[in-house]
Amino acid sequence: MSKNLDLDGCPAKVEKTRLMTAVGDASELLSNRKSKLNDQLIDLNLLKNLLVYLDKNGLIVRLNHVGFGYRVDSQQEEKQRLIRLVKKTDQHLYEEESNDFALWLFLGNVSQWEKPLIEFVPVEKNDPMSDYFLPHIQFDIDTKLNADEIEDTVKRVCHNLIQPYRIVVIDGITYVVRNRLGVVDGVNIFLDLATRSRNVEYHRKNILKRIS
Repeated sequence: MSKNLDLDGCPAKVEKTRLMTAVGDASELLSNRKSKLNDQLIDLNLLKNLLVYLDKNGLIVRLNHVGFGYRVDSQQEEKQRLIRLVKKTDQHLYEEESNDFALWLFLGNVSQWEKPLIEFVPVEKNDPMSDYFLPHIQFDIDTKLNADEIEDTVKRVCHNLIQPYRIVVIDGITYVVRNRLGVVDGVNIFLDLATRSRNVEYHRKNILKRIS
């Protein structure tokens, strides 16, 4: 795999049964109120074939972030908890204005804007659908493709066994196409492929607001 998808630079590390980040074990966040969906995972060879195809054709730009979506009793308490933990590290916590009922918090250092971040997406609202799409892990990758090209590529390479859908669309422009990989131990797994419309440098330097 190319250096553009160098997982050695991934800000989340798997250590046995733990998902370690600079602020602790993220697997603990995902253990509260598992998804009601039955465990089922795609054939991982499909995922491998997709990533290899994108890589060999020079279509991957970088790993953008690894995200964790999870339920909390209080979003503000969770935000303050993360702020306290981040102060003990050499990294920072940033917030992006959310357009839904979750908080969008990012851990890292945007002065190195090309480096991958960790996203924390705490959800407080008691929405029945949350019992299905939460908790989740998302792997977000920047690509050189548009939305149509992403959808066509995923369907073709994965033999229509993965059905992509446009999850971030603003003013008619698609920024992220989500691919559901399945559920493992009550945790949803998503592969998000961003289109070339996303301006990562601008987002990191102008949209994310440092809070710690």
